[in-house]
Order: sequence, then C-alpha cells, then structure tokens
Amino acid sequence: AVEDERTYDYSGSDGEGKSNNYKTRQNKRRYLIIACIIIVATLAAIVGIIMSGGDGDANESSDPTRGGNSNEQIPIISTSTTTTTIPPTSSTAITEPTTKPTSAAPSSSPTTTEELLRREDMTAAAASISGASTIADTHDYEELLRREDMTAAAASISGASTIADTTTPQYKALEWMIREDGLRLDATSPNFAQRYSMSTFYFATANGVWAECGPDPSQSPCPDDNRRSLSSKRRSLSSKQRFLSSNNECDWFGITCGANGEITEINLKENGLSGSSLPKEIASLSSLALLHLGKNAIAGTIPTEFGQLTNLDSLYLNDNNIMGTIPTSLGNLNKLFVFSIGNNAMNGTIPGEIFHSSLRHLDIDNNNFHGSLPDEMFTSSLGLVNIDMASNEFEGTIPTGFGNLNNVKMLRVNNNNFVGALPSEVFTSSSLSYLDCSANNLNGTLPDELYGTTSLRVLNLASNEFGGEISTKIGDLEDLTDLELQYNKFEGAIPSTLASLDEIKRVDLSFNLFTGSMPSEVCDLRGDSFLFVDLVSDCGGSPAQVSCDCCSTCEPGYT
Repeated sequence: AVEDERTYDYSGSDGEGKSNNYKTRQNKRRYLIIACIIIVATLAAIVGIIMSGGDGDANESSDPTRGGNSNEQIPIISTSTTTTTIPPTSSTAITEPTTKPTSAAPSSSPTTTEELLRREDMTAAAASISGASTIADTHDYEELLRREDMTAAAASISGASTIADTTTPQYKALEWMIREDGLRLDATSPNFAQRYSMSTFYFATANGVWAECGPDPSQSPCPDDNRRSLSSKRRSLSSKQRFLSSNNECDWFGITCGANGEITEINLKENGLSGSSLPKEIASLSSLALLHLGKNAIAGTIPTEFGQLTNLDSLYLNDNNIMGTIPTSLGNLNKLFVFSIGNNAMNGTIPGEIFHSSLRHLDIDNNNFHGSLPDEMFTSSLGLVNIDMASNEFEGTIPTGFGNLNNVKMLRVNNNNFVGALPSEVFTSSSLSYLDCSANNLNGTLPDELYGTTSLRVLNLASNEFGGEISTKIGDLEDLTDLELQYNKFEGAIPSTLASLDEIKRVDLSFNLFTGSMPSEVCDLRGDSFLFVDLVSDCGGSPAQVSCDCCSTCEPGYT
C-alpha cells in the first residue's frame, strides 16, 4: 500500500527552515513512489496483454487468490494532487507470484512470453498427434514435456508418421503408456523402449481375443488368476501377469528376462494372436534369443528389421498367415539355431544368406517357395539335423550336396517338383531316421546305399516313378516302422525279408507292378505282431495282381 501524504504546519522562529527540509524529503519520497508505480503499472499492462491471449482468462478471473474481480480498477498515483484510474487491459486480474521457484524445474504457470509461446507450440503439436480433447486433459506443463519426450522416443523407434497415425498399434501403445500405464515411465526410463515395443506387440496382435493373459480378465483367463490364494513367495517363483498390467513387462505372460532386466525370450505360441503385421519394434530387443509365435493367426510379412536381432537363436513363426519373401537381412542372424516358418503363405526363393554354421533345424514346409536349393545350404550349414521343405514348388534334381550333411536325422522333400534319380548321397548320414520323398517326379531304381541306412524308421517314396525290384536287403532296416511305396512302378516278387522288420506298423505296396503272392513269412509277422496294423497290396483287382489273405486293405491296382 502507498503511504498517504500528510501536511504539517510549522511555526516559530525556525519554522521556515524546518519546513524547507521537510519539503525536500517529501519530494524525494514522492519521486521514488512515482517511479515504483510507473514500473508496476507498466509490468501490469504487459502481463495483462499477454494473459488476455492465453488460455486461463476464465480461470484466473474466478481465482480468489488473484484478488478482486475483472471489473476492479487499478489506482495510479500521479504527480498531481488528484488520483486517476485506468481500466485493466483485459478481464484478467493481475497479481505477482507469492513465492519464488526453488529449483530449475519449469513452473506449471509460465509467466514469460517465451514460456507461453513454447507451451502454445507444444500444445499444438501434441494436439495434432493426440487430439485437442486429449491434450486438454494433460494441460499440466510437466505432463506436456513428458508426452513430448516419450513421443520423440517412440518416433525414433517406429517413425514419426507411424506415431502420428491414430489407427496404428504404435500410437495406441504410446497413448497407453502415457495415460494408463501404472508404471508411469518417461523417455529416460531404462526399460522405456522394451515396454513400448511389447505394448506395440500386444496392440498389433490383438485383433481377436488372446487365449491366455490378455489385459481383460473377462475375455481371456490367466493361470496366475488362480494362484492368488498362494503366498506371495510361492507366486513369485512361477507367476506371470497379464499383458499391459502395471507390473514390469518382464512379469508379463510369455516373457522372460535376463539378470539385467532385458527381454531374452518371447513365447506366445498357440495363444490366439492375430493381426495384419508383425511389429518391427520387436527388433529393438537386442538381447532377444527366443521368439516363438507359432500356431497363431499373424499375417503380414517378416520385417527386414528382424535382421537386427543378432542374439536370436530360435525363430518360430510357423503356422501363421505370413506372406512375402524371406528377408536377406536375416543373414545377420549368425547365431540362429532354429528357423521355423512352415505352414504360411510365403514365396520366392531361399536366400543363401540365412545359412550359417549354427543352424540345426530348418522348417520351411507348406509355403510357395520355388527354384533350386542354394549351395550355401550344403557348405555353410553342415550341422543341419532336421530339414523340412515339403509342400513347396522346388524344382530340379535333389542336390548331391546332401552328402555333406552327416548329421541329418529328418529329411522331408515331399510334395515338390523334384525330378531324376534319388541320389545315393542322401543316405550318407548314419543318423537318418525319417526320409520322405513322396509326391515328386523321381524315377530310376533305389540306390543300394538306402539298405545300409539301418537307422531308418520311416521311408516314404510314394507317388513317384521309381521302378525295378525291391532288394532283399530291405530286411536289414530292422528299425523300420513305416514303409510307403505305393503309386510307383516297382515290379517282381515281394521280398519275404519284410518279415524281418519286427518294428513295422504299416506297409503299403499298392498301385505297383508286383506279382505273385504275399510271402507267408510276412503274413505270419502280421498275425503275431500287435504293432503290424496295416498291410496294403494290389489284391483287389479282377484278376488280382497279388494274392494276399492277410492284407488289411486290397486295392485294385493299375487297370
């Protein structure tokens, strides 16, 4: 408050001197007061002009802490004896802050032009991404900064245009982390990237209902829901929480982390996952070693960014709806032990880049791959154990390079367009137990090396054009359980040494050119063995090509 002026009447012999001294002090005080008033009035006018364009007019006019109402006049003391007033420059009352910030953190009520402009720009930018109504709920300045930083961090992973599109899983994941996530991470949190990536993964694969541990308990059960009666110590040993719970993402269902808190395994096979694409954000999980998404309904293509997962040793994408080609970038995965993409809708040729010394299991069956097999398969991946490339459109001859693969146990090349003879090199591996070459255009006689592969349990050569006689050495394959030779041109007598196959369960010799009778030794084996269930031959024609009283099924043969 400004001190009121007072008038003193001096009398006496020295009254005039005293009066002059007082007037001098009075004038100094007046000039000081006038200067202060001018400064305050000027600042008040500036702030009033700025605030009149801001977003707080209505709020500030009703705020009792700001003193007075919007119609209150501001007194100005002039150098004259009269007092004048000026109207406020806006409906906003003006007060000074009562306290000074004690830290470098930005105030939630900016009072400088630069801060207001910055806030206006940030609000506009955030509104363009999230909508004005969303930003209205997050008007706090620090929350805007958090949103800005998290948006920038997500954009560095997914791309700004993807984050700006409100229909994308990336946008939905970011909004969930900003608005709903109980952990309240920010862009500087060590696990921001992996939590964002896993949240994006959920929204990208949640077109249907997850079989287990989706966010909504009413839609998908979660095993840990039934463990709540257990002690917290026991639950911690095996419990897994729902996706998008407030727990650390390492505790989410199907997720395993290492000691450093980084995700090492994602195992969500057969969990009802469906979506139009695999999110590339998974590639940001640099410690990921296992990715098992088999037997779901995921569509789209394999992201080229998956080539960044250089610690990945097991990739299971089998039994989905994935399309497109195998990215050559997967050649960077030089630790890959299992590569399983069977039962999808992929196409193109097999890139030689994917073959490394670490590869043991190759599953690419039931797709639309074509062309020939790359040489790198037989020079770079000599440790291959299981090879399944059935039901594609591979062509040419079966490579003799199989002779370099000494550890193969299973080889399925059936239902392709291979031609020519069955190379003896296929039987190089002493561990070969399963061979299926059916439904190709192979011809010629069977190589003698076949009969030396005593580890064979399943031999399927059906639906080709093989000819000649079956060697009596067939009886040396003592572990054989399944022999499929139907729909070929084998001829001659059926060897009696088939009776040496004590483990046999099924023999199909139908639709060939065999003649004579089924050996009695074979019939005796079928009568004595509870394992030998199926024996099929061309005993159903008129006249029958083969006479068989012990066959389970008689086919008419070629007529």
